[in-house]
Amino acid sequence: MSAFILVLLFASPDTLELTLDQALRMAFRQSPARAEVKALQTQSASTLARGITSVIPSVSGSVGYAKSTGFLPESLDAGRTAGSCRPSGFGSDWSWTGTLSISQVVFDPAVFAGLVGSVVYSGYYATDARDKQARLIYDVTTDYLSLLKTQLLRDAARAALRRTDENLKIVQAKERLGSASRIDVMRSEVVRSQAEIGLLGAKKGLAVAAEAFKATVNISEDVAVKPAEELTEPSQFEMPSPESLLAEIKRRNPGLALAAKANTVARVNLASSIGKVLPSVSAYWTSSYSDSAFPSSYGRWNENDAVSYGLRASFPLLDLKSYILNIVDAANESRRARAAAATAVLQIRSTALAAVLGYEEAKQTYHYSQRNLKLNKELYELAKEQQRLGAISLADLLSVEANLAQAQATYVSALCDTYIQAAQINYLLGVTGDGASR
Repeated sequence: MSAFILVLLFASPDTLELTLDQALRMAFRQSPARAEVKALQTQSASTLARGITSVIPSVSGSVGYAKSTGFLPESLDAGRTAGSCRPSGFGSDWSWTGTLSISQVVFDPAVFAGLVGSVVYSGYYATDARDKQARLIYDVTTDYLSLLKTQLLRDAARAALRRTDENLKIVQAKERLGSASRIDVMRSEVVRSQAEIGLLGAKKGLAVAAEAFKATVNISEDVAVKPAEELTEPSQFEMPSPESLLAEIKRRNPGLALAAKANTVARVNLASSIGKVLPSVSAYWTSSYSDSAFPSSYGRWNENDAVSYGLRASFPLLDLKSYILNIVDAANESRRARAAAATAVLQIRSTALAAVLGYEEAKQTYHYSQRNLKLNKELYELAKEQQRLGAISLADLLSVEANLAQAQATYVSALCDTYIQAAQINYLLGVTGDGASR
């Protein structure tokens, strides 16, 4: 495992520079999650079509050529060979047969429940597709921003190492001139060693974040991904009052919609289980053809067919045990779905409130860290001058330098966190547009 990390840290493959919008477009083209979204959208349309076809008239037809024995139709019996010893109306001849049937459901609890269920399931699959697309946007955005954050932290660690290098060279020069002790040099070397360890950790974090991003976007080539986005200010997310935003999330969140639709399906299944005791009624029209000649035209068919039509009722045999058990199972499933929907509401509210508070905290932290970084930069420049004049000790300068490195890391993290928190809120809102999280 350590060898693999070292390869990631020190290999220098080709570089792929991407903005966030470019990363999203690439994910929409080649991510497996996008293919799943398209499959769900197709399934939504086919499910709705299947439900609609169950209540529109169904047409069926057949044509056959067969030998029959027994009493023949009058049209075939008329063609008996003169002098035949067979009794009139009885024979064994080949004939063409055909049927054309049209049926229409008038009342059928199972079919009507299936129609309602197909409409609900169609919406369920469509909502699931929207949720997965919003999730893809969220995953790409957060992985991209995490990659950008680790890249900025790596750059900050490099800058900190350069400062310790410069400081060590100054102290070594002072030691040669007799104005600094060996202890001062050793302290500078310790600080430089710590900066080297910090840079190594930052490189490892960058390598891990790059692999996570490439897996999300489905980049299999051996390339180094470099975020080209420049974040100069925090995310400008338009956020109304927390309560109104929570209400909007509750209205638009795909996860809540999925739970509600699952609850509706369970209730429909319960109603269908209860309604199975009722008879089903359908209207039908059937035309049956039989003749020695192939029905080559409508007139030929019309001359040799028998038409029947009317209403057909089907009374299910009442298996009381199965009927009651089906109702019990459907009722239990309905109760579970109702409880799951209520739980989803509570969970989404908790998650949404945490995201709103997280965004506000990240934004406030950014403003504080921005001011803190500015002060630490000014303090560091002043401390260098004071240490050069001998007004403060080397230990004081090293402490100021460490505070500057920490302030730089805090600023970078807070800046990226504002975008990550905004992306999470957009995901909870079910936003599916390109660049929605920016």
